[in-house]
Order: sequence, then C-alpha cells, then structure tokens
Amino acid sequence: MDASPIGCGRVLPSWVYSSVSLPYDKISSFDTLSHSITTELTVLANDEATAAEIISQIENAFKDSDVTKLKITKSLISKQLLSTLDAVADEHEAVEEVGAVYDLTKHNTFYVVQRKPLFQDTWLAGDRIMFFRDAKASNTVAEALKHVVYQTSVVEGARSEAADAARQTRFPPGAGYHIVLSVAHPRPDALKVDLDAGDAVEDYIGSFVDELSVLHNFTLKSQWLHLLDFDFQAKEVKDTSDWGRHFAVRQDRLHLLLTKLEERTATHVSELPTINLALYAVPCERAPLVIYDSDGKKVASHVQAFMSPKWGGVVLGGPSEADCRDANPVWKPNVRVIMGTFISQLRKLLGITDAVHVNGAHLEPLRSVTPRQWEIDNLLRIRTLEQLTSAERTLQSLAQLLGEISNIVINDEVGASINSAVESIQRASELMARGDLLQAYNMSQSAFLAAETAFMEPSLLALLYFPDDQKYAIYIPLFLPIMFPVVLSLKNLLLWFRGKPIHKEKTE
Repeated sequence: MDASPIGCGRVLPSWVYSSVSLPYDKISSFDTLSHSITTELTVLANDEATAAEIISQIENAFKDSDVTKLKITKSLISKQLLSTLDAVADEHEAVEEVGAVYDLTKHNTFYVVQRKPLFQDTWLAGDRIMFFRDAKASNTVAEALKHVVYQTSVVEGARSEAADAARQTRFPPGAGYHIVLSVAHPRPDALKVDLDAGDAVEDYIGSFVDELSVLHNFTLKSQWLHLLDFDFQAKEVKDTSDWGRHFAVRQDRLHLLLTKLEERTATHVSELPTINLALYAVPCERAPLVIYDSDGKKVASHVQAFMSPKWGGVVLGGPSEADCRDANPVWKPNVRVIMGTFISQLRKLLGITDAVHVNGAHLEPLRSVTPRQWEIDNLLRIRTLEQLTSAERTLQSLAQLLGEISNIVINDEVGASINSAVESIQRASELMARGDLLQAYNMSQSAFLAAETAFMEPSLLALLYFPDDQKYAIYIPLFLPIMFPVVLSLKNLLLWFRGKPIHKEKTE
C-alpha cells in the first residue's frame, strides 16, 4: 500500500488522506428485477395462416415473462427447401438442409421450422432449431419453447434475491473453474484398478468443457488417492444377485465421505473454484455398495452415485463378482458409464438444468458428451443475469457500508473498481436489450469481478473489522481509570483560576 511521510517520521496509509468520488446516484438507482434479455426467434412455415397461428401461441405463452423478450421474425419456407424437407426421412438430415440456408451457429438465435413428415407435434435435438408438424402443434411449440429451450422460470431465478433449486446447486459465477478427478483407492494391495484417469478426463471432461469455453476458463487435473479408507457403516443385505448380498449404506452418511476426500484432494493448487469429481473403488469384501434413502429404500439408479451442491459428485464403483473370484482381482471400470455419470453431474453443477417433459414434444437424447447449442445459449442468459444482479447488489451493499461507517475513505484502486463495475453494468444492460448476448455476458462478468474486487479490498476489510463502536469498547476501559484523577483535579484548577487558596489536609 502506498504511504507518505507525515510529521516526525510517521507514515500513514494512503486511504487516510485520499478519497475518490463515487457514482452513488447510479448505484442507488439499480433495479435488479428490471433486467431482460432480447432473443431472436424465426418462425418458418409453409403458409401464412400456419405461421400466424404459431406466432400467436408463442406470444401468448411469453406475455407474462418479463425477463425473456422474444423478437419474432416470420418467414415462408422457399419451395426448394420445402421440397427437400418433405423428401428427407431423417430429422438430422433435415437439420443439415436448414443449416445450409440459415445460420444455426449464431448465439441467441433459434428457428421454429415446419416439417410435415413428423410423428410427433415437435422435434428438438442439439441445434438451434425445432421442427413442428402443423398449426395444430402450436400449443406444444409454445410450451416446448418456454419450458425446454428458454426455461424462463430458471432464467428468472437467476436475478431473484432468493436462490431457487438450480442456483442452490450450481457453482457461483466466476471467470473459471478447476476440475479435479480423484480416484480413491482404499485397498491397492487387495484390488488392482485398471484405469487411465488422465485419458478419461481429457476424452470426456475435456470434450464437454471445450464447448463451454465461451463462458469460463477450465483447468483439468486427475489424481490417485491410495489408502483412503472410509467406514460406510454399511449393513449386509441378502439378495438374489451373483453376489448373494449387497451392502446398504445410508444416504445421510455419505457427506462424511466428502470430508474425508477434502482432507486428501489437492484443491489448493489452483486459485479457481474447484469442482470435485471422485471415483471410490470399493474393495471386494465390501462390494457391491448400494445407497439407501432416509426411508430405508434403495435409491433408484443404475449407477451408485451422489452429488453435493457447489462441491462436486462421487461415484461408488467396484468390481463384479466374477472379478473377485481371482486370487489377484483386477477391476476395469466401465469408463463410458462412469464418465457419463460425472458429465451428468457437471451439467447441473455448471448450471445446465435438465429439461422438463412436454406432452407431444420429442427431445432427442444426447448423442455425445457435448451440451446442446441452445443449452449453451440459455446458460449464457442465466450467467449474464446472475453476474449482473450480483454486481449490483454488491455495489449497493458497499455503498450502504460506506454510509454507515464514517471513517472509511476510498482509495484510487477501490474507486477505479467501483466505477468500472458501474460502467460495465450499464453497458451490459444495453447489450442485453439489443440482443448481443455474448458481449453482454462478457460485460456482466467484468462488472461482477470488478465489484467483487472492490468489496474484498484489504484496506476496506481492515476498517470493517474495527468500526467506531468497537473502538469505543476497546479504548474506554483503558482511558477511564486515567480520567478519574483528571476530573477530580478540576476543582482545584478552578479555585486556582479564581485566586482562592487551596487548602490541603495534613497527613501524619
């Protein structure tokens, strides 16, 4: 911290005598619930009547949404494209035909296209396009857009003060994340695990996060944690499997495993928030482990796994009964299943919410680990609003603190961060209204990081820990005993000023 000499060699920090003018009026005018994002939607139909019916239902479905503002464009399908769409039998091939005419790669755009040879009302896959059959599917189109593609309730939750279920699960916004895959191997002497953790991370996790590079920076790491044993307090239960039994572990005990993992995982190697993924290799004498809920019932899942919000996920894997017959058992994990489970957990931890089911709407299952393009767009909307509202609330809290604690003086660095955050907030709001989602996200992230930097400035924190009332509580007990003789001597001092003799009692 800069310092300057004052008086007889005394040095005071720069915040004592420097201050920066702050935009309090702009900060106080922030309204976190007023933000909305404009998004482009193009409806392509075979005729005017069908297009009008589809648009009418969409507008009616979104009339109560004040966060997602649709900019709808209507167009008729050209004769050539119409002929092609009627001729091709496969929907994925139809997507390619539409993509040859319209740009499906642009963020914050979506196409609703009529295609009569459909078996369902609507068909949706990974690209920014949804097919519908005819005008009778208009209600299904509107519901699928609202609850699946745009997920308006989740987006609205990103700007609300109270966290919804999705926000309670996903990691807080940030510039990047450090993802660590840990293989916990409690008995390396009794079981060999044949797994290349590094390749698994690169092939699966790496491919997944590459698609999210427009949002965050990611660093990946894998590690082995040998001799990490944990007492699950599992109860043996007889069954009809090849094992003839399984070990039941209570769901409410699994959080203790996270504490055990925290003690050994090297999460301190990165300044970024760490997302933990852990594979626990269950030895033969305790396999297979089965998770039971609080009601004493098996958790319905083909993979024994659980997730901890804002921490990560754990998979409990182990050898088969045939593997354990050998004198030196070797377990070769099913990498596709295990890493697929981790990807499913990562989606929720990073903010991709599972789509709800809409009657008559077909959602094509994921064919790879990469997220759908419209899921990335929706995640951009969620994070943009989340970062923007967080920055505004942080600045408002800081302004309130500065008003309540009189001895805080803002230095140049804090002032620059606050002014930068305010400017970025205003710029992000303009970009959202214009529909420039990617730039709006970048600006909201700049605002979020600048606001956090200002709030966590060490010079401010030092003063926040010692407000005036605490200083009085500390110094009054020290100076009060000294003040008693001073107060008592005031009588003699007053008599001396008046010229009267001061009588002192003799003491023998």
